[in-house]
Amino acid sequence: MILWYYLRYIARHAHDLPWVHLVIGLIGNLFFVLGSIMFLYPASTHLGTWFFIIASWGLLIGVLGEIAARYEMRRRAAAAAAAAP
Repeated sequence: MILWYYLRYIARHAHDLPWVHLVIGLIGNLFFVLGSIMFLYPASTHLGTWFFIIASWGLLIGVLGEIAARYEMRRRAAAAAAAAP
């Protein structure tokens, strides 16, 4: 349910924040790398698992937001082209 509200928000404000999803994806990738390093040491395996979970959600939100933003930009461009004489 929260993800649906997020996607609706992104659809409305995609043109205002085009770089946000790139940053979210970058942070997700960073957490994956850090989680991978933590798996090399038995003492930090538990924290590495949480880093993987956080990274997975970050990448999912980043990709879904990017899809919604691109869809909204194309929809607005099509509406503007149809309205133009």
